[in-house]
Amino acid sequence: MQKRTTKAISLLLALSLTCPMAFTSAAADTEADIQGTKDYTIISPYEEVDWDTWGTYKTNLHTHSKASDGNNEIPEIVEEYYRQGFDVLAMTDHGVVNKGWNNAPETVPLLSFNAILKKPQILSQERYEQITTGSDRGGRGMTDVPKGIEMNAAVITKSHVNGFFADYGQNMWGRERDYETAVAGNEAAGGVSFINHPGDLIESSGDITKAQDPRNIKIYADILKRHPSCLGIEIFNRTNNTTKHDRVLWDGILQSVIPTGRNVWGFSDSDAHNLDDINTSFEVFKMPENNVDNVRRAMEQGTFFAISRYPKYELPGDFEPVGNYPMVSRIEVNEDNDSITIQGTDYNKIQWVANGNIIAEGNTIDLNAFEEQITCYVRAQLIGDGGVCLTQAFVVDDGNMQPLPEDQPNAIVDFLYKILDAIKSTRIYVIFDFLIDKLN
Repeated sequence: MQKRTTKAISLLLALSLTCPMAFTSAAADTEADIQGTKDYTIISPYEEVDWDTWGTYKTNLHTHSKASDGNNEIPEIVEEYYRQGFDVLAMTDHGVVNKGWNNAPETVPLLSFNAILKKPQILSQERYEQITTGSDRGGRGMTDVPKGIEMNAAVITKSHVNGFFADYGQNMWGRERDYETAVAGNEAAGGVSFINHPGDLIESSGDITKAQDPRNIKIYADILKRHPSCLGIEIFNRTNNTTKHDRVLWDGILQSVIPTGRNVWGFSDSDAHNLDDINTSFEVFKMPENNVDNVRRAMEQGTFFAISRYPKYELPGDFEPVGNYPMVSRIEVNEDNDSITIQGTDYNKIQWVANGNIIAEGNTIDLNAFEEQITCYVRAQLIGDGGVCLTQAFVVDDGNMQPLPEDQPNAIVDFLYKILDAIKSTRIYVIFDFLIDKLN
């Protein structure tokens, strides 16, 4: 018996010496089967960021003045953002294309009701140059994002779209529940856009299931699939009273859109109508230098983070921020061991989200440890006493990425939904529904 065992061992050793590659390959395959690990390709929005040299720029891309329905003049708004340390600001008045903080906006009848009795104020050329160059702030200027506008200016259902870098949308009132006309028009004019506060339209603040509803997810996913210039959606807006579950909607959209070959960025803005709104939600951009070209590139490439001081889904509804907001200081992607590591400041914990669920906690996520919970992306959220910081989604592809299966279409049901949507898109219906809601 002992001799036969010795012979068998000798034979195995001989085989390993004569066929080392086959032996090693078989052993590796066996180990992979035991561990069940996949080999991921990780696509990071932050791949180009030089964490040692690129700057960090506090940004707001959604704000209003008396040129539409804001309660403050353009100089007051700009000065307050500047005072609070912002580096990039877009004026996005309803139906009014921003021509520069030092140029008079073209107001819109009825919508620019604040301007009926008094012409909107603007910055002097001298002050404009001081702010944009930062000559009184140590050379740290604040960039004026060109041609910002909130399109679909007069829709009651708040199907609003923010456009930039294109002279499009001036005095266009929009059609109820119709995002795509604005997106397509802005795209044709050479601009970029994102969809504002989607929770307002789908009324999901008090009902998370509306943010999870496949039909609601499809509304936004289809637009994003058809229009690459529409960069994403607002996932935070002001103090999130009506947009509490917009991150839940975002997770559903990511699952639908990423397998088709593109990512969807999450924007975060104060949507300021009053000075008190400033600094509630905003983005932090990573750029080599603060200028208009780099701002557009950061918007398109997703090299920014979404910050909210009042994240009413991730933290308790009565949460009040204290101190600095959490922030990412470095990201390292290691495809050799399928991991992502985040370093940051002013946070208490880092959570990792996939498919709308928190799947891990800590600075590093090992993707192989959560294969059953990951389909096509992971994202991180830094939670701290000062609020929350969300990364953009990291695309993770094991080579078998497939679009989510959709329910088989039912011609009758789809026809009825189209009729219902057409009715609900009429202004008469919307006004009637609005009045009924107020009476209740």
